[in-house]
Amino acid sequence: MSTVFDPSARAALHERVDRLSPERERQWGSMQVDQMVCHAADQLRVALGDIESRPGPLGIRLGNLVVNSSPWLLRFRPFRQLLVHSAPWPKARFKAPPEMFTSTPAEWQDDVAALHALIDRAGETDPAADWAVHPIFGPLSGDEWGLLCWKHLDHHLQQFGV
Repeated sequence: MSTVFDPSARAALHERVDRLSPERERQWGSMQVDQMVCHAADQLRVALGDIESRPGPLGIRLGNLVVNSSPWLLRFRPFRQLLVHSAPWPKARFKAPPEMFTSTPAEWQDDVAALHALIDRAGETDPAADWAVHPIFGPLSGDEWGLLCWKHLDHHLQQFGV
């Protein structure tokens, strides 16, 4: 499984980010490409502790209806490990935690440069360091964050065809 701690996997992420452009169309979901770049950067900021996360309910969007449920099952270690390590990232519309939508798109090149810097910073952080608490999964190890960050980035890069 790829992880942001693997330099070759990180290099591949950088190459894919560089193939994005402001005109790139999404293949599913509702975000525009500039919003996705900021969202991906914010997820890395949460992992690194730059944005404080607050555990809260999981919101699943079914059409126009948002169903909030307790994420207690997702914090159960065996189930969390299954999702983080094995399960593919779903294309269903989940209401992500608000802290992962903190940044507003600004200048394209600046936002992309920030995402590149955060990918490197996360990948170069010691997996044994203290990592932030995930707002849905609860406490994660550095190795789990490394996998989750890669999967999240991969999911959104696929969303925009790169």
